[in-house]
This record gives sequence, structure tokens and C-alpha cells, in this order.
Amino acid sequence: MAKAKFTSNKLKIFEAHTSLKKIRDFNSNDELKPLIDIVGKWRFYIGIREELSQEELFMNINFIRENFNELNIIDINQAINLSLKGELDIDVEHYQNFTPLYISKILKAYKIYKGKVMYEIRNQLSKVENEPKEPTKNEKLEITKSSLYSMFQQRNDEQFYDYGGVTYDFIKKNNLMLFSEGLVKEAMDYGNKENLKGKRDSAYKDVVLGTSKNLTNAREKQQSNIRASARNYVVKKWLKKYDEDEFIIFLKNINVNMI
Repeated sequence: MAKAKFTSNKLKIFEAHTSLKKIRDFNSNDELKPLIDIVGKWRFYIGIREELSQEELFMNINFIRENFNELNIIDINQAINLSLKGELDIDVEHYQNFTPLYISKILKAYKIYKGKVMYEIRNQLSKVENEPKEPTKNEKLEITKSSLYSMFQQRNDEQFYDYGGVTYDFIKKNNLMLFSEGLVKEAMDYGNKENLKGKRDSAYKDVVLGTSKNLTNAREKQQSNIRASARNYVVKKWLKKYDEDEFIIFLKNINVNMI
């Protein structure tokens, strides 16, 4: 989680929600004692000097346990601190009365505040968890092998296409073909032939549809289409050098430095 995005108090609220016992789950006096201490001091924090009677104290404790028992000890502390700092969207005037009504106003406002904090942090966590993770070198190696084997299986397909020139770049990087003048000429001749076919197909579509946009588009992309087809030619020629067993052996010998 990008901790810099959130204050320490917001993080404390989130972490306490996921790790601390809720008030409703308190089963012993030892677990209740911190709540009793906090509520006992609360009136002093807001400037009321008169001490709570035992009856008033337990009335307030029971009110919290009955109506706000989904909160935890940190929540109660945070609610008090935020109300004292004026950070809860509420009029916190107590009129010298520390009653369940006053406690209710504060804790209701705190629950709204906490809900926003929980949403903000969970939303950020979700974004972080769903961000695409950079594959490890070994994962990239396996992806490359899988992609190359898939290309090998399609080498005789009329619709064969090396999308993004990925396989072509792999061949060049690892000097797997000798790019002689003869090979370059063969590839470019093939590219030009494929380009002419593409323009004829585009012109035919325009006649059928009564437009000229397909042929215009083909002409605009002519050079990139020729280069892409020429690269496809090189890739297919390289793949056809191997039979199935030879190519599997080749794949086994690829290492991370080759990708």
C-alpha cells in the first residue's frame, strides 16, 4: 500500500479494524477495562471537571456496547481525538452534559468518517493489487517459448502473421538468420506482391460498397504493409528450417539472455 497517501491516524483506523477485537466480542473484565478507562476520561478531555458516578459511567459503557459494538478500542480513541480537533463533520458542543446523546452524536459522525477512510484505503489497495505485475525473467522466458511454438505450428497457415514483429525481432537479436542481400530481396519482393494483393482486395471492396476509402487506406499504409509482409516472409522462412523435433530442441536451449 502507498502509505504516503494516508496519514498515520487513517492507517491506524484501517489496521485496527482488521486486527482488533470488536466491542461486541469483549467477554471479560480485562477486555472491558480499556473501554471503561477511556469513557471515564472522555468527560475530562471535553472540559467537564465533575467526576462521573459509577452509575453514569456504566450507563454510558452499556450504551456503547448496545449501540456501537461494531467499533473497537482504537475507534473510540480516534473518535474522541477527531472530535476534539474538530475533524468530524458535526457540532460537538456538549453543553456541559456528558450523556449517551452526546456520545451517540460523536460516534455516529465517527462511523461516517471511518467509512470514508476504509473505502479510500481499500480502493487504493484494490488498485495496487490489480496493477499488472512485471513478469520475472523466467516467466518471460516461458512466454517467449510458448509464443515461438505457437508461431511454429502456424508457419504454413495462409493467415500467418507476426504481430508486432516480435518473432522477427527475436531472430535479428540472436542472429538466427543471415540477412544477406538475397534474403532481403526475396523478402521485399514478397512484401510488394502481398501489398498488390491487398490493394486489389481493397479496390474490390470499394466497388462493392461504392466507396474509395479502402483503397485510399491501403495506399496510405503501403510502406508499412510491405515491411510487415517482408518480415513475415523472413519469420516463416526461419521457422520452416526446422522439423517438429528440431524446433523443440531449439526451444529447450533458449535462455533469458536471448529474450
